[in-house]
Amino acid sequence: MNKKLLAALSNYLRDSNLYASQSNSRLEDAGYLESFKRKPQCERCGQDIAGSAESEVEGMETFVCKGGHEFEFPSGGNVWYKLDGERVLEDACATIGLTPVSTTTNYPGYAIAETERGVRIALVCDGANYERILDGLFVDAIKNHRVNALLIPDAFDGDAYEVAMKYPLGPLAPTFPLSMLTNPGAVEDTIESSRLSFERSQYALREGGWEEEDLHQHLEQNPRLIEAELSYCRVFRETEYSGRLGDRLEEVCKAAFSLMDFGLDPAFGGTTDLFENVTDIAFLIPKSTRLKEDGGRILGITDTKSGSETHLGTEEIAKKHANYLRQASAPVFDGIHIAHIFVVFSMKGLESNEIDWYDAIERKYRGENDATMVVLYADALAQMVNAHLSMAQRNELNTSIGGGITDAFRPFFNYRLFKRRLGSDIRYMTRVDNDSPSDDEKDYQREYFSRERLLVVTKEMLDKRYYEATDDDEITEMLSQYPSDRW
Repeated sequence: MNKKLLAALSNYLRDSNLYASQSNSRLEDAGYLESFKRKPQCERCGQDIAGSAESEVEGMETFVCKGGHEFEFPSGGNVWYKLDGERVLEDACATIGLTPVSTTTNYPGYAIAETERGVRIALVCDGANYERILDGLFVDAIKNHRVNALLIPDAFDGDAYEVAMKYPLGPLAPTFPLSMLTNPGAVEDTIESSRLSFERSQYALREGGWEEEDLHQHLEQNPRLIEAELSYCRVFRETEYSGRLGDRLEEVCKAAFSLMDFGLDPAFGGTTDLFENVTDIAFLIPKSTRLKEDGGRILGITDTKSGSETHLGTEEIAKKHANYLRQASAPVFDGIHIAHIFVVFSMKGLESNEIDWYDAIERKYRGENDATMVVLYADALAQMVNAHLSMAQRNELNTSIGGGITDAFRPFFNYRLFKRRLGSDIRYMTRVDNDSPSDDEKDYQREYFSRERLLVVTKEMLDKRYYEATDDDEITEMLSQYPSDRW
């Protein structure tokens, strides 16, 4: 596939799509054009045409063969040549070192070859509906979790790039202008890199025990969905949802904690565990490498509450949760702070009574371990995920004197760090009206503040923490001395 042949092929696809009224000698000599003298036969079964109708695509006509198959063909009788997309793909695959095992056509949009390495190579043919064809192939890669490598007649930095930027493609849809096949090594290397990244991701999902195939596949490919799912779960709860919402929230929270660099075993706990009376999720926040006084490692023992408005005081399972804490009494947990976490969407007014719930667990548990009880709102967890996914926010937190992004949020899982490292405007925030509290709300605040090992974490606290943590920029101050004149 030399430069002149590829230029002729690109021009043909830009100007004529699949069909043309004039031949092109380069394409004919390469075997890429088929000629015919009458209306075409069915592209799927070869039978004659039984009828036709106007197509929704301008300049096209829909034909129906005697076998009942439909396909589109340009209107009028002056079309005598058709591109053989399958032959083009055979040569393209050979050029980049891939072997096609099957080829299918979806004309006039594209032809696609399945290769022995699991990568699909698509030739985009329909210049009149270019954006729609790219949309379909990009969505197919994301939805069906596979690598679609695209060959296009135009430069990538035009329409193709604009369309690609709309999707979380990652390595799933590497896109190349046909002219790049003159440098097959670059195409081959890029496709192989995409394949390795994709297969490593699939291996990690399998080996890690991420068993919810569709949900986890989508979250892996598009981590932004983790943040969105924490909101969608609330929408599902408030509307009619046929799925098991508790399981869904549990899996989304696992993905959220793992994305924040907290170590966890996805197969442990909750509905996936073989043992009864095991917490939904357990994760480990590692010891800080930058802070001298970080409180050490933190073991998060997490229970997800999918109710629209959680009423902790109604649950008669304090003993079970005390046992969750006792399960962390083995010597391996010595020196590890326990964060006993409840992820909730909202709390049912003052009567939800997390204070009584905290007291009930304390009576059963008797404070045998060093622990903090954390009521973590799902939208607060979403704020943590957002900061981790944001290039700009993550960098700001990682360049601050406060220790980095993990250390910025560490105080919300350890009451001692909460008191020592956070400003008073965060420490004295509560889930009720702080500006004009009613008498009942004032009573709640007094009770809440008297229990130092109880933390109720809201999205407003996380938002304020970001600005607090990024006040001092360590890197900017350091780089202001570089390059130094004293060398």
